[in-house]
Amino acid sequence: MFHIVSDNTATIRELRTDFRAVKRRIEQHGQVVITDRGQPSYVIKRLKEEQKKKAPIPNYYARLLKRQPVSLTGDDTRKFWDEERE
Repeated sequence: MFHIVSDNTATIRELRTDFRAVKRRIEQHGQVVITDRGQPSYVIKRLKEEQKKKAPIPNYYARLLKRQPVSLTGDDTRKFWDEERE
């Protein structure tokens, strides 16, 4: 007896021996009916992927300015070096 196998069905043996092909069918059709001894027994469906929120692009320059100590003014720099030289 011949069983007509459609694109969205697979046997338990196919599932066990060639899962890649079954996975491809699931991705193409959304679900695959698994047959056991010619009778439809199980359905494997692809889970809907939750859309991930993209993280905002970090502003590295703003972060650098926030973490960087305040730079010395020209007068403060001259004063610092005058004290160091004495």
